[in-house]
Amino acid sequence: MKKEVVFIILDQFANWESAYLAAALETDFVTNNYTISYASTDKNVKTSIGNMKVLPDLTIDAIPSSAEALVLIGANESWRTLGEEAQSKIITTVQQFKKANKVVAAICDGAYFLAVNGLLNDCKHTTNRLEEIKGVGAYTNEDNYVHTALEAVSDKKIVTAKGDSALHFAASVLRALGDIPEQGIRIFYTAHSLGFEKAMELM
Repeated sequence: MKKEVVFIILDQFANWESAYLAAALETDFVTNNYTISYASTDKNVKTSIGNMKVLPDLTIDAIPSSAEALVLIGANESWRTLGEEAQSKIITTVQQFKKANKVVAAICDGAYFLAVNGLLNDCKHTTNRLEEIKGVGAYTNEDNYVHTALEAVSDKKIVTAKGDSALHFAASVLRALGDIPEQGIRIFYTAHSLGFEKAMELM
């Protein structure tokens, strides 16, 4: 039976931030052990920044505890304007995944959401900019903030990245899952960073 990875998307989600990871999880030479579900605050169609329309599979409160990973995809302001009920449900879900020592990954404003709600106070992490989260909400972990270029930051099964780092974010989440062969990850990453010919040299 395939393991489930749940992506949380909101209106005006950044479709490129999910693209590499979603593709890798559904690519046989990387892994054939995973399946993807999309969750949101309701089951209405969500439209991305790039006008991609996605019908969520699940609501937040229907995310199964059996899922292997939770991935928060950035969006254009939506993470910053969530209602209290939706915000509370997502925080509780993230806390449950962290307590179960499962992968929680967040990119762009998904990472912002984790930070300002105190969910990155126990690990190394990054976000789009430290200035956006410093002194905001429940964030108190400036000492463990990592300034990055295009790399994601992984610590204690928590993976965070800026919105311009979707490829490295994908590779980092694949590694955090812990059961995907490194060769497949390297081939996928190389194909999308240096080209298919270079990737074929690794096969």
